[in-house]
Amino acid sequence: MRKLQVVSSYLVLLIAFCAIVYSLQANKSKLPGEDTDIAAPVETTATQQHSEEIVLEDLLYANPTTINYSEKPTAILFFTSWCPYCNEDAPKVVQLYNKYKEDVNLYGVNLIYRDDRNDVEAYVNDYQIKYPILMDESGSLYDKYGGSGFPSLYFFNADGEVIDQIIGSTDLETIEDSFISLQENFKA
Repeated sequence: MRKLQVVSSYLVLLIAFCAIVYSLQANKSKLPGEDTDIAAPVETTATQQHSEEIVLEDLLYANPTTINYSEKPTAILFFTSWCPYCNEDAPKVVQLYNKYKEDVNLYGVNLIYRDDRNDVEAYVNDYQIKYPILMDESGSLYDKYGGSGFPSLYFFNADGEVIDQIIGSTDLETIEDSFISLQENFKA
């Protein structure tokens, strides 16, 4: 019996060691901040990346919606309904949307291929989200902007270039500072 416990312990240690080695190897080829799952709070300044016109279907009616950068300052929030950090930030983002909705376009973009439509609808209802919720069916838009984690909040100038981003959950003041900076730096 004792021999079986020793062998089992070594086997568990060997599996844990292999998992660590595999994880290190899998992440070795990634650039820092290139993780594709939920991210811890991180703030970075994005490189300016020009964006073409983006058209996605909205959650409620499946109507095509075009993200219009030139109209007014624009922010895109990538989220999933199951993400604890997204759930933590949702009330903050709703509060800021209600405060700045006349001055800033805000679009929520759900990665529906990683979520369930009913759960997304419940999330929108639970947090009383009034800004447009669009569906990224394949994750291609999320991947285009780095796919760095959830929530991912990107701020765009009039040319559709990313000028700021917040990856992961953060405090209300930090998010609001980015909304204010976006408005101050918007040049139509």
